[in-house]
Amino acid sequence: MHQSQYKSPMTPSAKVCILAILIFFSVAFLLPPPNAHAASGDSDQQKNEIEKGIKQTTINIGRLKEGIKHQEEQIRETKKVELTLLTEMQDIDSRLTEQNYKIETLESRMNKQQELVFEKKAEMNEAASLMEGVQSHVTRRMQAFYKLGEFGLIHIGFSDQTLPELLSFQDSFLAMIKYDHSLIDTYRTTISELGQAIDSLRLQEDIFEELLVENLEEQEKLDGLKQEKERLLDRIRTQAKLHEKAAAEMEAAAEKLTARLQGLKEQEKRIDQGFLYNKGAHPPPVAGTIIARFNEETTNLLGISSISKGIAIDAPIGSTVKAVDEGVVKYSGYLRGYGNTVIVNHGHQYYSINSRMERLLVEKGQRVDRGTEIGIMGETATLLTPGLYFELRKDTDYLDPLDWLDTAGLK
Repeated sequence: MHQSQYKSPMTPSAKVCILAILIFFSVAFLLPPPNAHAASGDSDQQKNEIEKGIKQTTINIGRLKEGIKHQEEQIRETKKVELTLLTEMQDIDSRLTEQNYKIETLESRMNKQQELVFEKKAEMNEAASLMEGVQSHVTRRMQAFYKLGEFGLIHIGFSDQTLPELLSFQDSFLAMIKYDHSLIDTYRTTISELGQAIDSLRLQEDIFEELLVENLEEQEKLDGLKQEKERLLDRIRTQAKLHEKAAAEMEAAAEKLTARLQGLKEQEKRIDQGFLYNKGAHPPPVAGTIIARFNEETTNLLGISSISKGIAIDAPIGSTVKAVDEGVVKYSGYLRGYGNTVIVNHGHQYYSINSRMERLLVEKGQRVDRGTEIGIMGETATLLTPGLYFELRKDTDYLDPLDWLDTAGLK
């Protein structure tokens, strides 16, 4: 009889799930959040850490994908085994149906055999009863015949019948006795034949009983085999669910790691092009009131008019001017037409220019972070043209600062 030779996968699904979760959380907690801003000016070190995180996350995603592939293979394998088991169980059900039909047929035949035995026994009892009656009748006749004795002169002399009549009576009496004996022999033959028929029926009944026992044993084996297949099918389906659950959890972990990887790449881009990525979110260099806008015509106290390529922010004397984003000081000093000026290179040819400050707090080549104090506003610096002058450039192109600054602190 064919048996399914299925073996459980070597890699437990629970361990795979735990591995997937550990991989995800190890990466999630060890790497910095994607939106975190550099606490120090060492962007190169941060970039190196992010590149390591990207590499490790990519490796972990690859491992998860391999794990998912393995789980999918196991799912396909369990589906094949499940299909095989279902086919085998269908065959067992068919055989059980056939076996039940055989058993019902044998039981029906045995019942008929028992009925025939009962009928034959009844016939035999009836024949025996009839034979006993004939035997009793013959015995009485024989006794009567022997009481008559042999015919002689005395019987003839004392009888009122003639000799021919007496001889005819004797012949008739003997014929009747002979007939009775013949009838008895017939009954005996009938009883013997009935006995043989009963023996034959009982022999057939024994054969049917043996066949019935064999078929019942076969039915029991098939029932046991079916139960074994059902238990195995339950285990297979449970394992399939475990593999599906493991694959789903690994898919979820892979999606989270993929999102994490995207975040790291975004963070890497923010480091490389942080100024561009933070457009509209840069803090203003000083809190105050806008008194001159981009491309607006302005006139100083000497009556000289010009088109503003930046903005002017009026703030109290002594206000601290801060860098709007991290970068390297390209210039720090007095610049003709601008006054005390600090130019910061933010990378990718983005520059911020802060002018008309009373005192400068940084030097050329110095690295600054967002919020680093670069100068202090004073009365003298804004004597001819009021307000801090702030300008943004992309290479040689002028940019409207209000498109790049968070204007919540400005009026």
